Amino acid sequence: MTTILTWVLAAGLILSMFFSVKFFFQTKEFRTCQTEISRYQSTHNVLNVLLNDLVEYSRHDRGIDPILETVGVRVTRTAPGATTNRPAAK
Repeated sequence: MTTILTWVLAAGLILSMFFSVKFFFQTKEFRTCQTEISRYQSTHNVLNVLLNDLVEYSRHDRGIDPILETVGVRVTRTAPGATTNRPAAK
């Protein structure tokens, strides 16, 4: 009887060690992926700010519009005095 319990205890110990090592490596991979995702999000945010600044600059200097169009940015312009948010007439 004690031999069976010893084997069960040994199997449990081996399985526990296996799952602990597996958990360690999976969390290490998760942390690495989180770091990369954070870096990509930071780069994406910087590029969005740069793009918004370029679109704002294109309002003052229209010479940059062909460059923006080559990268797929279309700048729409409204008439200088036109407003689109008018209150409803009564």
